Parts: sequence; C-alpha cells; structure tokens
Amino acid sequence: MHRNRKQIYWFVVILTVFFIVFCSISLVNHYLFRTYALDLGMFNQALRNVAQLQKPTFTLGIAGEEIPFLATHFSPIIFLFTPLCFIFGNYTLLIVQIVAILFGGAGIFLYSKHRTNSDNVTPIVSLIHFLSIWGIYSALTYDFHSNVLGAMLVPWLFLFYERKQYKHAFIVVILAILTFETMTIWFAFIIAALAISSYNRQKLVQVDIPLFAFCVLSAIIIIWVAMPLLQSTSTNMQFERYRWLGETPMQVVLNLILSPINLFKVLFTNTTSDVAYDYIKLEFHIIVLVSGGILFLLKPRFLFMLIPIYMLKMIPNDYNFWGINNQYSIEFVPILSIAAISTISEIKINYRLPFAIALAIVTAAATAFTMENRVSKWYDGINTRFYNKQHYQTEFDIKRINEAIRITDGSKAVSASSRLAPHLNARKIYSYPFVKDAEYILLLPTSNTWPLSADDFKKSIDTLSNSQHFTKVYSDNDLLIFKRNERKAIR
Repeated sequence: MHRNRKQIYWFVVILTVFFIVFCSISLVNHYLFRTYALDLGMFNQALRNVAQLQKPTFTLGIAGEEIPFLATHFSPIIFLFTPLCFIFGNYTLLIVQIVAILFGGAGIFLYSKHRTNSDNVTPIVSLIHFLSIWGIYSALTYDFHSNVLGAMLVPWLFLFYERKQYKHAFIVVILAILTFETMTIWFAFIIAALAISSYNRQKLVQVDIPLFAFCVLSAIIIIWVAMPLLQSTSTNMQFERYRWLGETPMQVVLNLILSPINLFKVLFTNTTSDVAYDYIKLEFHIIVLVSGGILFLLKPRFLFMLIPIYMLKMIPNDYNFWGINNQYSIEFVPILSIAAISTISEIKINYRLPFAIALAIVTAAATAFTMENRVSKWYDGINTRFYNKQHYQTEFDIKRINEAIRITDGSKAVSASSRLAPHLNARKIYSYPFVKDAEYILLLPTSNTWPLSADDFKKSIDTLSNSQHFTKVYSDNDLLIFKRNERKAIR
C-alpha cells in the first residue's frame, strides 16, 4: 500500500511539472501574440460561432471566403468544448490540448503498469519518456491541432485492448475518428496490427474485423464523401498536396508500391529542386530512432502501425510536412512510447528499469538538442525554449494591445494580421490583406507581414491611411486600427 501511494505521489508530481512546462510554452506563446490565424484563429472562430449558435464556419483561409469548418478539418469533437469558451475564452483549445496530452500520459502510465505488473518505478519512467518526446513540444509550440487529441487516445486503445475491455476500446475509436479525418485510416492500421499480434479467432470475428470495418467505412464517408461535399468539389481538396504522384489516391499508392525508387525518394530524400531542404527527412528519421524507434526493428508491428503516418507526412512535395516541426510528428509519440513499454515488459526484471531510464534520458536529451538546433525550416526556438528568459519577452506592449483591440469586440467583421486573429471575437475575421465587409482593420506593423512582402505591406498601410473608406482610430508602434467610415445616406 505504501509503495502504491508513493507511485501515485510521483505520478501526480510529474504530471504537475509537465503541466507547468506545457503551459509555459503554449499559453505564454498565445499571450505574447505568437499564435496565428492558421490554425488557432480558424479553430477559435469555428468554436466561437458554435457557442453563439451560428454555423461552424471560418473566414481566415487564404482566399478570404466563408468555409464550413468541417470541410477543412473533420474535427467535430472540438464542439464538445464549446461551454469552456465562456470560461477560458480564446485560450480554451490550448488548455484542452495540454490536458489531452496529460490524459495520454495517464494512459501510458496505466498501460505500463498493466504490462509490468508489480513494478512500481518503470511506469513512472515510461511516463517521463512519453512526456519528453520531441513531437509534443513541436505541437505545443505551434497553435492548436485536433490530431493531437486523436493521438493521445492511442494509449487508451492499447490499454483497453489488452484488458479485453472492448466496449471501451470502441468508444475510444469513435472519439478518435471525431478528432481528425486521417484518424480513420491510422486507427485501421493500428487495429489490424493488434489483430495480427494478438490473434484470436473469436476476437478477430467479434472485435477486430468490426472495428477495422468501422474505421474503413468512416474513412470512405468522411474523406471521400462528406468533406468533398462540404468543399463543393469532386475530390477532397486535401488530396492536392499528394497529386504530384498521381491523379487519384489509388494511383499514388500504386506508383509508390510499383516503384521502389519513388518510394525511397518519398521517404528519404528532398523531392523538391531546392537544396535548402536537403536533410530535413534525415533529421526526422534520426530523432525517431533515438527516441525509441530503433525498437521497431525488434517489433515491426509498431512500424506497420505508422505506415499511413509516414506516407501522409512524406508524400507531400512540401518540406513543411517532412521534419520535426509543428504537429506533423505527434502521431509518432504514443507509438514510440508503447513500443518501448512492450519491449521493456518482455526483458528480464533486473534490466527493465536501467533500460527504461536510459531510453528516457536519451529521448529527453534528443528533445533538448532539437530545441536548440534544427535542420527543419521555419523553426523559431524562442517559441519553444521555455527555460530561456527570451521566451517570456516580447516586442509588444501586451496590455495596451489587448485594451485597444477590445473596441472591435462584437463587430460583424474585421480584417487582421495573422498574430492578432486568434485573439479577436468578431463573427467574421479575415486575414489581412482581405478586407471585404470588415468594419475594422487591425495590424501589427512590426510583425510578420505574411502573405504580403514587407514592402507591399507598407504600401498597403499608406493606401489605407489615405483611403476615403477607412479612418485611422488607433496608432502606435505596436498596433494600427482602421475603422470603416459610415456610409452617408443617399438623398
């Protein structure tokens, strides 16, 4: 009993420590205006519209059009968190994401406890290993993404499967499918691997095949029917990033299977013509190996589970997907951790703890190294290095900006710089330079000017300043606000 209390104590302490670390990354970034229109602004806008009993749409896309939220990301699960908007405001989804990661950690702890039986220390070390994997920090650094929620359900699926709690496992699968459209495909591969690795004819017929079929059917309905219908297209627009390898998903798959050269290029080489993007994929493969991926050689079923994730990550002819940045690695986190637990539980008891500690130390060291050094492009270490005082510093007067932007609350439409968009509460929010029917335009003149160049952004401000349609109502070094002039009645 005393040992169990001590284990629970350390479990709570570790979750608390990592909760503070995660908040210091994600919530601090948001407070200091280091979150963006895409994707946190988009999610916040859709969630806020639902909270106001409006259609779940967003207008922050690069075309400035009103788009059904589920057409871009099939993530209806976020609407469950609508009531929290009235408590946490535009921080809601960031808090949900942090809690989800800790929830995934709890699943890892219980799974390790289940696999190692009377061992009281190894589950704690497994929890530390899981919470130290680089993919979590990369995801937290950049906004909110619903695939994080789906990935954090994976440890619970494994736990319920091994406990033979199949009704619970089915609920987990349903929840995962509601987090992100590609979870349908990924969970189908996971279930197939679980069916093969723990073959039982009765379980195969009563559990594995129905769950697998449910995932496949969900994939067809969501990815190939519902989303194209919402997008008003014949094929899912997300497929465009893979079209360079074929005109249809089946052609892409066949081209990769039938051409080992193509498959090698996709997985390991820079498929663009720009040498600046060399070695991004190599960096990713190395960090996977040192974080526990080397164990895939002993347990290839875990590598099989990641086939769709590798393909979705490496097939796009876009370097942003390839590396260790952002949310594009989060699915590897639970699989790496579970592969480690599976391996540890099968070695001699005397070697379990040293092996687990060594893996946790190497993983944490690799993560720390990537916080300081990366080949992957567009990485800003200030956003990630929670241990550095520069992380908590900003060029903006935060209090003054927050006070100034409140004048736009309740507006029907505003246009704003990307880093302001997640903080705004208008019904429609456009990414500047899209203005359309905006009542206000809010700009951070010293911030990132994307999608405009710095010169074009400056010219646009000059144009606004001399416009007959807008009047500058707020101006300082940090923030500019323009208000649309009221139209005079025609007599």
